[in-house]
Amino acid sequence: MLPIITGMGCISALGHGVDALWNGLLHGRSGIRPITSFAHDGLRNVKAGTVPDGPELGAFAHEYGIRHRLLLYALIAIDEALADAGIDRAAFKEKAARGRAVVLLGTSLGMSLVDRDGVPDEVLTIHDGDPDNADLDRLAAEADRLLGAPGATTIVSTACASSTHALALARDLIRAGEAELVVAGGADSLDRMKYLGHSALQTLSLDVPRPFSTARDGTLFGEGAGFLVVEPARARAGRPVRAALVGAGYSTDITHVTAPDPEGSGAAMAMRSALIDSGITPQAVGHVNLHGSGTALNDIAEAKAMAAVFGSAAAALPATSIKAAVGHAMGAAGAIEAIATIRTLETGLVPPTLGLGPLEVDGGLDIVTGSPRRVDDLVFALSNSFGFGGANGVVALAKTSGEVPA
Repeated sequence: MLPIITGMGCISALGHGVDALWNGLLHGRSGIRPITSFAHDGLRNVKAGTVPDGPELGAFAHEYGIRHRLLLYALIAIDEALADAGIDRAAFKEKAARGRAVVLLGTSLGMSLVDRDGVPDEVLTIHDGDPDNADLDRLAAEADRLLGAPGATTIVSTACASSTHALALARDLIRAGEAELVVAGGADSLDRMKYLGHSALQTLSLDVPRPFSTARDGTLFGEGAGFLVVEPARARAGRPVRAALVGAGYSTDITHVTAPDPEGSGAAMAMRSALIDSGITPQAVGHVNLHGSGTALNDIAEAKAMAAVFGSAAAALPATSIKAAVGHAMGAAGAIEAIATIRTLETGLVPPTLGLGPLEVDGGLDIVTGSPRRVDDLVFALSNSFGFGGANGVVALAKTSGEVPA
């Protein structure tokens, strides 16, 4: 049973909605801006890919009684994804009540507990900064409440691969006939605790992220949410489809808690697994949306993994990283990047990697720079996510004709 993607929704540093994300990527815009939501002392960098505020966010939060940004972002993206799929909230709730619709919410640390004194705005989290906010079970319960679907939400927390693993699990559930409708993706919000931690690890750039640049010096984090509606192909006969979720791959390499296997063996294993699962050859892949975090160790490990999987063809395989535009959205990154990958399949356009000149590409890959590149006859693409602790996830996506034959 072929899992297909029928709807997409997101909110990111480039704005609210899939169109804002895609237009920003194509026009080379950056959503990296100064942090205004918490104190800067002790931070290695005071910029991040923050979601722009607006009155619509406050109105949405007030309407649904949402008191944490992570949940606000998640619900906005889920609503857009369902609407894009032509599914109203009532229909989702009816399927969920029968155990046939689920939400898979990927996140890194959830509504993580933060320093009350250092971050006064974050005291106003659910239950007023109760330490149980760090409990992912509470996040699931709050998501269920907001969706009006008790028991529908499962949390997937595998560091920065969380939402890619959520998509992989969605594929498994649809193929096994365990669900008729899966809303899969992820959400994360910035807070001081996360930025202090990465400042201590010195993973943050001193300036802006430059994935795969010889001058790269680290990443910058972002926030937001991305969700995709996954259904069996037979459920959408004659109706619009965004893409097919043809394969997924997982792997774990426990080389170091915060660093990848320097040879990229775990990343290569996940890519190969996605190809095997999809039944396509490396030669059939026309584009890769790279994890591309901008750190010295991660980028070169990913480049080695690409060479291991694609051989010499890796040097001519159009690839990009969008993290320089939206920041590293942690548990939401994989889903947001999968959405960008699907838009590439739909349009044939690969957005450029920001902060990177054509003469400074490190790792021997064909990184798109400067302006979007058109790729003709594009059918298959991969989206990579590699997280702390060696959590690796890759999804294989395929272009469709726009609808499933009746």
